[in-house]
Amino acid sequence: MAFIHVALCLYSQDDVADDGDHVLVTLNDGRVVEGYVQTYWTQGKLFKRMNTSFTMSPKPDGENAEKYDADGVKAIDFVKKTSADGRYDHLESHLVANPSTFSPRRVLRQFVCVEGENAVGRMYWWNGVDSQKMQLGKMNISTIYGVCLRGDSVIVPFMTGNVVSLNAMRIRYKKTNPGLVNYVDRRILKGGRRLWEDMAYRPMLFLEICEEYFSRQSDGRR
Repeated sequence: MAFIHVALCLYSQDDVADDGDHVLVTLNDGRVVEGYVQTYWTQGKLFKRMNTSFTMSPKPDGENAEKYDADGVKAIDFVKKTSADGRYDHLESHLVANPSTFSPRRVLRQFVCVEGENAVGRMYWWNGVDSQKMQLGKMNISTIYGVCLRGDSVIVPFMTGNVVSLNAMRIRYKKTNPGLVNYVDRRILKGGRRLWEDMAYRPMLFLEICEEYFSRQSDGRR
């Protein structure tokens, strides 16, 4: 089972008075705005998308709070260390594939966190509503993982919680890189449950499989 990434400052109300929400926001024009988050991007409501906007006040008292959204923000950096290993939380604004029945190539800009990278791309994660469970009448929040391959500007989700789905990848690359789609498909299916469980604990495995494909291509292998 994949664990939901939880930054303490995002979910504990006790941390508000402890500067846990003190951030530096880099806007698209390069300006950096300092302030204190009042309403987080993860605090979604019914019919309101998560990870797309937040409100921030110039002072901890919450007065004169303004709304910021992913379309106008480049990155968010927490001033206080928010993880056990001493890191500072860092979020970026990126386009994410969000296919639907009537708009299969739809993309939305939202806030994501960097998970890691290798020679062929970067991996990101964010917490969001599990759409599959939502169809069953359950409102569950899960960690979603996606990759942005070199040469592309869109993050393609591939795993929600511990469930791997290649639907977004198939839609994104079925015409431009069908070989990649077929290779990843075969590797995921051939790996079976053991590979899926390994990937739930180590999502970077998916990006490594993509790297395998491009390495084989450069070596002339199929």
